Amino acid sequence: MKNVKYLLIPIICIGLLSCNQQEKNGNISQVEISNDTQTSPFNLASLTVGQNINDILKAAGITAKDTVHSDEVTLIGNERLAFSSEKLLHFNGINLAGKHYKNTNKVLLHYGKVDQEIGPLAHEKEDELGMYQLDIYTEPEQKALYKSLSENLNTPVFNTIHESFESEVKDNEIIQTPNKLRQEVAIWKDKDLIYYYCETKVDHKPDESLCHLFVFKAKEWKDLLKGSGYPDLDSISLG
Repeated sequence: MKNVKYLLIPIICIGLLSCNQQEKNGNISQVEISNDTQTSPFNLASLTVGQNINDILKAAGITAKDTVHSDEVTLIGNERLAFSSEKLLHFNGINLAGKHYKNTNKVLLHYGKVDQEIGPLAHEKEDELGMYQLDIYTEPEQKALYKSLSENLNTPVFNTIHESFESEVKDNEIIQTPNKLRQEVAIWKDKDLIYYYCETKVDHKPDESLCHLFVFKAKEWKDLLKGSGYPDLDSISLG
């Protein structure tokens, strides 16, 4: 099993989830947006694919200038913005902000950017959210996120655990290390949205413990994750 650290996108639009989570910060009301004005804490769980990226940032009280550095990739014809701010990192009442060793929790918003001369390269639409991604490195927030997904989306349509040993490249050869690698994958489906959760832990490497949540509905995003090495994506169907 390839260590997620070396994947192209250590990578996540969630709609209509209830907001009664008290896992970490007590009872925080779900975001309410009226005329694009934020009236309560922003809630990532209220996002859905197809929303305008500018409306999302405005609702969260944040701008593109607040982004953090990220080497992660997105689909051709799209751009992405990464944020670690508490203004955005709220999910059904859970504050997902945090830092573990050198890694900081963040959310990435993948949105369409159409070349005005060439036109759409795939199916992207200008400034339209195609997928969002959560990268969570802190264990309490990982557990709280998984619990929230389980409570609001019920039983996953797919759930499995992969156990193997970590591999690394040495002298241009892939060798197996004695470090056990455990990877849990859970997939929920709500209407036409896919929620793909992947949690990875490596023995003796607590700084590499992380989970990703990807929320999307289009096949091209599924193909991107599959091509980046994320397992079990063929176990779900779209539409």
